[in-house]
Amino acid sequence: MLVLQHIIARWDKATRGANGPVRRPRLAPVYALPAHDGGAIDGRTEMLLHQVHSDMIFGQPGPTESIGAIARADWLRSHPALGWLAHPDRVDIGLSNPSEHRLQTRWPAHLPRPLFALERGETARIEWNGRFRTSLFGSNRASYYEQHVYWLAFTDAPTERLFLDAQPKKVIDLTGHMY
Repeated sequence: MLVLQHIIARWDKATRGANGPVRRPRLAPVYALPAHDGGAIDGRTEMLLHQVHSDMIFGQPGPTESIGAIARADWLRSHPALGWLAHPDRVDIGLSNPSEHRLQTRWPAHLPRPLFALERGETARIEWNGRFRTSLFGSNRASYYEQHVYWLAFTDAPTERLFLDAQPKKVIDLTGHMY
């Protein structure tokens, strides 16, 4: 089964600490995987998702964590940047532009499809960040910022230290200067 740890931080100009002490919380680069007691996961159509989320825009300063199975279709609908397709012996991972119209920072013109494949027992890490428009229609010209870290593993039995002890097969860093 595919296991994904998605670490996401979202903030705006007021909370980035540009003209004073930094108030935006720094999230850890990796977290221990909490126990999952939600039953069996169909590895062809679902993955185990551990999400660590901090959203300073909406007043959620500390990280909140959740874990559970998510269907591939539900994931792609809510997170279009990271795609995956499971096969019996591997998982193909793809990455695409998170938002054609709202993203204000540079994104690679072309990324191969699939970006890479994970075989059983392998892990990978993908990092990216971006500045986004708050409104597409001009009523709010403000921007907000996001930073994403995806830890991916193709394993039969996820453990608490799955990502803490991992030596990723692939590391893709698309972080850039946003200010």
